Amino acid sequence: MASLSITELTFAALVVVVAYAVRGGAGFGGQAIAVPLLALILPLQVVLSAIVVLTVLSSIGHLRRDWSKIDWREIRLLLPYSVIGVIAGLFLLDRLDIHLLTRAFGVFVMLYACFALATASRPLRIPGRALYPVGAVLSTLAGATGATFGAAAGPIYVIYFSARQLEKDAFRVTITAILQIQGCMRIAGYAHLGFFDYTTPILVAAGMPLMLLGSALGAWLAVGLDQRWFNVGISVLLLGCGAALLLK
Repeated sequence: MASLSITELTFAALVVVVAYAVRGGAGFGGQAIAVPLLALILPLQVVLSAIVVLTVLSSIGHLRRDWSKIDWREIRLLLPYSVIGVIAGLFLLDRLDIHLLTRAFGVFVMLYACFALATASRPLRIPGRALYPVGAVLSTLAGATGATFGAAAGPIYVIYFSARQLEKDAFRVTITAILQIQGCMRIAGYAHLGFFDYTTPILVAAGMPLMLLGSALGAWLAVGLDQRWFNVGISVLLLGCGAALLLK
């Protein structure tokens, strides 16, 4: 933290505001922005631990407001696979060299960005008879990628929940709820791996007002947002970020 320049601190602040504006507008996707960009200037373990705490805190108000709209049946179906995925992701995070992991994260971000570009205007369709097995695979993948890379769990769940055709409010709050449960599991896992140190509360405290500002901005901007061009813009940003992580 102390070694960061004014330019890097300003960059980090802007990233947090933009990331939570994305999350405030779309209901997910904030970590997919925050983690790879902040990993350019901070160690990946530090970023993972701070951002997951901020994300869990940012979801409390939404869950409290729309608690009655959560589709608990869907969560009960998906949660066991999400737990398996989180455990697998934490295992990889503990075993892999951090420099190798950072470069692997760069490749993952670029592949995810290409997928997001390809589906920006044409979401994937899942046949009805394949919904449950596909949901199990996607939930496991979401748990693993969320725990290992701190990103992309939300958009992976969106593929499944879009196919389930939930009502709009139920769609957003159900994704938020399962990501909140997964986030709490990740916090416990990161603590066990020793990722939390004296810098974590400092980063969380500094990020709280920025997170609140971004969330409010996202809710305001979401009204007139063209979702297709929004997805394209985010995907292009992530492509550049993934390339930068590969060269880090």
